[in-house]
Amino acid sequence: MITMLPKREDPVPAVEIIKKIISLMATCLGLAIILIGLKYAMDIFELIFTILKSPAYLTGPIQQMAESIGGRAFDLKLESRSVPLANIMALMVYCSGALLSAWLTLALMHTGAKIVSLTAGDRSAVKQLLQSAFGNSLQPKTTTENDKTQPRG
Repeated sequence: MITMLPKREDPVPAVEIIKKIISLMATCLGLAIILIGLKYAMDIFELIFTILKSPAYLTGPIQQMAESIGGRAFDLKLESRSVPLANIMALMVYCSGALLSAWLTLALMHTGAKIVSLTAGDRSAVKQLLQSAFGNSLQPKTTTENDKTQPRG
């Protein structure tokens, strides 16, 4: 009587296991960086929408920044009125800071996406994931002889 035992699979080398663990950790780090960037992007959009809804929101920060720049010392005195240049400079600094924050947020998200792309970019894993999700309906197109002989134009 012959008993059939299941085949033993070859043991996976420890280096491969460590490589997969490091790849998983790097992918998780990339996803965390993307989420942090997304949180900062939402904060920036919230600031923009708050300013658009009520421009008076900027009065306090701009006045404080103008006072730190020099306040009335930079006022341009014309015949009929005085132009507060310190407020204009403060507004430009504030807007530049917002643009710099947005740029850094996008750079942060881009870096996270690159990390995920480099560590989880295994094509066979993506193919297996898509096939398990969509089944056999996701098969590459097969070409027929008629398709090969048709001139393209």
